[in-house]
Amino acid sequence: MTVQPGLMNVHRPPSPNPMVDFVRRSFSDGPTSLVTILALVVLIGGGIPLLNWALFNADFVGSAPADCRRVGACWVFISQKAGQLFYGFYPQELRWQVNASMVVTALGLIGAFAAAQRYQIALAGAIYALSVSMSFTVFGGRLPGMTAVPVEKWGGLTLTLLLFGIGVGVSFLFGGLLAMGRRSDKPLIRSIASVYVEFMRGVPLIAILFVAVILLPLFLPSGADANLFLRIVVGICLYTSSYMAEAIRAGLDAVPTGSREAAYALGLSRWNTQKLVVFPQALTISLPGLINTMVALAKDTSLVIIVGVHDLLGSTQLAIGDVSWGNVLWEGYFFAGTVYFLMCYVLNFIGRRLEIRARRTTAR
Repeated sequence: MTVQPGLMNVHRPPSPNPMVDFVRRSFSDGPTSLVTILALVVLIGGGIPLLNWALFNADFVGSAPADCRRVGACWVFISQKAGQLFYGFYPQELRWQVNASMVVTALGLIGAFAAAQRYQIALAGAIYALSVSMSFTVFGGRLPGMTAVPVEKWGGLTLTLLLFGIGVGVSFLFGGLLAMGRRSDKPLIRSIASVYVEFMRGVPLIAILFVAVILLPLFLPSGADANLFLRIVVGICLYTSSYMAEAIRAGLDAVPTGSREAAYALGLSRWNTQKLVVFPQALTISLPGLINTMVALAKDTSLVIIVGVHDLLGSTQLAIGDVSWGNVLWEGYFFAGTVYFLMCYVLNFIGRRLEIRARRTTAR
């Protein structure tokens, strides 16, 4: 019997030494060895200069531009600008309001997720809506005993997290309704939902942000006012919900018809069938698409700089513009890119854990 070169290592028992096993699998045949060697060349060629710049020759201690030798990275710049990068121009003595708002947002997301796991959909929606309203109010310092801070002073990483926290929840809820609308047997509802989803997916987010910021106030009733942050949130949610809707619709289409028929045969109502049988399966199937949309949303929040709001990326650019620090372009963008990478990595990690957990639950 002829054994294909790429399959020779499949039947070989694994070595008790993980390093030996790794080397054996990396050089199992000619093509694999060539790819491994090319990867090593790229890693060594780019990794060593990067480590020299970011770690070995970098300056970590100091408080002024003069403390940077300019041989490697000047991380003193990041440490001295940390307040601006995290909070924008929010007054330093009032930053506890931002921290409290972040805590409220996180607790709201956790509470809504816990309630949804127990199929308490209405309760989950109520918890999330309350937390969003409260976090927005606390962020702006509009509760008794707090000091109001105008939107123009909001910024930094906390603003990015607030935009993401509100955008992901509202878009998920609205996207779920749109997905159900696209599968409705009522032609008018199905047409409206389909036109909305296709239109929003065909328009760039930048255009939607401009429309939301400039034109939205024209459609508000006389005397009503929506500040800049609310208008941006509306634009982001309108855009992201269309992608959420398609991810959820794909999951709903993949649920076997027999599941619905079995639920109806057991006497479950239409609402309970959707809540207890259909949506849990659909969300499990559509989880990779939903996580992908969330990752895209985390990165898309950086586009708000175009409409004059300085999130993490905008605050980084403003900090880089401080001429007293000289050329710190690489340090600023390296820091911002690392933060965005960590945000996306955490989302992917949570998504993988949820997928594994869902598969274990289904296998029982």
